[in-house]
Amino acid sequence: MGVSGGYQAARRGRVIRPGGVDRALDMVMPLLRKVTAKDETERRCTGRYGMGGSGHYVKMIHNGIEHGMMSAQSEAWQIMNLFLGMRYDEIRDEFARWNVDGEPRGTFLVDIGAPINKQRDGKGKHVLSVVEDKVVQNIDGTEGTGVWSSLEAIRLHVPAPTLSDAHNVRIASALRKDREKIKGTFGGHFPIKEWTGSAEEKKIFLEDFRKAVYAAFLTAFVQATNLIDQADQEKKRSINFAEVIQIWRNGCIIRADYIADMLESIFTKTGEHDRDLLHNHIIAKELKENFAALKKVVTMGLDTNAIVPSLSATLEYLKYSVNTVLPTQFFMRLNWIILGSICLI
Repeated sequence: MGVSGGYQAARRGRVIRPGGVDRALDMVMPLLRKVTAKDETERRCTGRYGMGGSGHYVKMIHNGIEHGMMSAQSEAWQIMNLFLGMRYDEIRDEFARWNVDGEPRGTFLVDIGAPINKQRDGKGKHVLSVVEDKVVQNIDGTEGTGVWSSLEAIRLHVPAPTLSDAHNVRIASALRKDREKIKGTFGGHFPIKEWTGSAEEKKIFLEDFRKAVYAAFLTAFVQATNLIDQADQEKKRSINFAEVIQIWRNGCIIRADYIADMLESIFTKTGEHDRDLLHNHIIAKELKENFAALKKVVTMGLDTNAIVPSLSATLEYLKYSVNTVLPTQFFMRLNWIILGSICLI
């Protein structure tokens, strides 16, 4: 069983992801339902995931989604702070607005991201002004699931750049001493420009940001479910996607009400869903409607030197996923010439 919830779940309930044969699950499910979290409709956040180690596998991919979502939101936070010059309290209010209005509403990471901006240390300073940009799990080796998710995506030939690029920047963050040395070698970093627009333009831009982050959130789920599905085809574990979405509704970090409602309607309605969520008209409509905002934010990131790995990876993923004329057309010709040269040698 894959388990989520941390130490707080001892009182609030945890998410439990069991996998196995029906006979075994029949025996343990009554007990599991007593200790798991509930969603807003009082449904328990546990269920029958599928055969074998499907529960652990889905838990692993859950953490990949988490990395993608955290990176996209963190990228938004930094641009609000350094580019737009927003104070921490202003960013708190903006995240709070996202959590009640529009697509990111009911998202756990947005919910906890708002109050983080007002937390202060014992000296009265904002914690965010003194904390280092270093993810320690990538130093002590305890963050294995992000690595495994990316390795699985490569092994199964499933594009998942929103997840993988988020992990890449986490790795870079852990190498802070090395980054300090490189900064000295370069004679400084590439500074983020400052905002010069009007208050009205800023308001419009913040709305674009909300849409762009939502697009990255949704794309993280799309890439992850495609990855789980491909693994299911390989291992024949009969993963129940309707149950997976239900268990992601509460007690776990990737809780996102709007996205969960949408995915549940897709999986429950169709039962046997298409092998790629990008084939679904509902998903396509959502991503098309937010594509322009995502592109605008990424373009701004390029122009201002903002660090936007997951947002830009999401944009590129959407661009090449819907395109039938990729630059690999030239790559293939190069590849044939290279192979021919090797044969001659």
